[in-house]
Amino acid sequence: MRTDQDSHEKKLIKALQGTHDESEKAFTELYQYYAHSVYSFILRMTGKIVVSEDLLQETFIKFYNATRQDLLVTNVRGFLFMIARNLSLNWRRDEHPTVSVDDILIEIEGHHHAIEQDELLNLINHSLDLLELEYREAFILKYYQGYSYEEMSRLTGDTIPTLKNRVWRAKEKIQNSLRPYILELQS
Repeated sequence: MRTDQDSHEKKLIKALQGTHDESEKAFTELYQYYAHSVYSFILRMTGKIVVSEDLLQETFIKFYNATRQDLLVTNVRGFLFMIARNLSLNWRRDEHPTVSVDDILIEIEGHHHAIEQDELLNLINHSLDLLELEYREAFILKYYQGYSYEEMSRLTGDTIPTLKNRVWRAKEKIQNSLRPYILELQS
């Protein structure tokens, strides 16, 4: 199944370098196929809808320009995620202030009302947002994007043991930050 997809993607990449009509059709197909998963990744990395929409567009513009310049692209998904990752990391470095998990927990602990299930999901997403970038990225790639550790290693340049450790630490940090709320829900 994947080899059929790979073969089709190679044809689309070649078509991107063809006439305007061929290029436009190939780009549209690749965009429709990958936009949702790339957008989901960016949104989880930035936590901002408008920023994520902008970075998605920038990702595909960079992808299109790279393929038009005869850059050899053999893994479309990996190349798109590499671009999206770099843009997200740059945005976080330049624009996103960091907040400590302790600060947010103190703020949330001030509220003594019962937490509804949807509020708990919001807390989980917020906990994810507050993770250090390296843990957050590893967790998102593994659990939200379904990457294997080998794929994550190729994308990030980190070793597999390092990535496994980051995913484990991310889960541990999320569980620890949510433990008081889970206990409250159970009582």
